[in-house]
Amino acid sequence: MVKDKLTSNDKSPFDVGDQVSFMLEKKKFQGIIEKGYNNSYMISFQTTDPALEDKYHGKIVINNKNITMVKEGPHNSKGKEKDTEESED
Repeated sequence: MVKDKLTSNDKSPFDVGDQVSFMLEKKKFQGIIEKGYNNSYMISFQTTDPALEDKYHGKIVINNKNITMVKEGPHNSKGKEKDTEESED
């Protein structure tokens, strides 16, 4: 039996540089994806809460099922073609 060799991140709509939102300790945050793993992403975020800043240092790894897209990043690392609008005159 042949297993699917694509990881869940290869199949996901997220990519490095995308702005995403996620829940952390019952609060909603937004951040930028910095690195992808097999089924999760490292996300950098900012907070004004000193306890959260001390605990997470502005970075957290979140499962790709627990994040939502806010805005696509300017580049992609997967080689996917992103929609680009070109005007022909």
